[in-house]
Amino acid sequence: MSAVSRGEAVQVSVRDERRFAMLFQPVVLPCQYTSVSTQTPVVQWWYKSYCRDRTRDAFRFPDTLALHGSELGSAVHLDCGDTGRTVRIVASGQGSSITLAEHYKGRDISIINKADLRIGELQWGDSGVYFCKVVISDDLEGQNEAHVELLVLGEHTTLHYTILHYTLHYTVLHYTTLRTTLHYTLLQ
Repeated sequence: MSAVSRGEAVQVSVRDERRFAMLFQPVVLPCQYTSVSTQTPVVQWWYKSYCRDRTRDAFRFPDTLALHGSELGSAVHLDCGDTGRTVRIVASGQGSSITLAEHYKGRDISIINKADLRIGELQWGDSGVYFCKVVISDDLEGQNEAHVELLVLGEHTTLHYTILHYTLHYTVLHYTTLRTTLHYTLLQ
């Protein structure tokens, strides 16, 4: 058994950094990995809750850009230690064998297409950050995990969140343009 060289080490990636899905609907969180190893990998999916409730944030517009401008487009809802949130394994698979963690037993959850996590019917508590981790016994170098943020939306949340998203996007663009114009004016 020879180790894999650093240049050929395992690389794990997710297609989307953020995923929105509807309550009670299925979702697939894609995870891809590459490795030159011939060993069968262990694929693990971990769940970490948000540091702050993202659903509640979707209904709150910043009071002023001066106070909250630094939070626009940032990940303050992700930046906390694991002691400040729920962390648990969702599922683990090796080859055709898949094991669900105790919290998820009885739910329609599986690992498909080598490493994608499929959740059959989303619940409110499924919102959070999901980490795809690939462990290969002779390939321990490289980037062996990646994460995707999942926000579960209800019927009424979707329309409001879409409006808020575009309003925030416009506000950030307006704020950036205003700041650039002000900076330009001060330089002259």
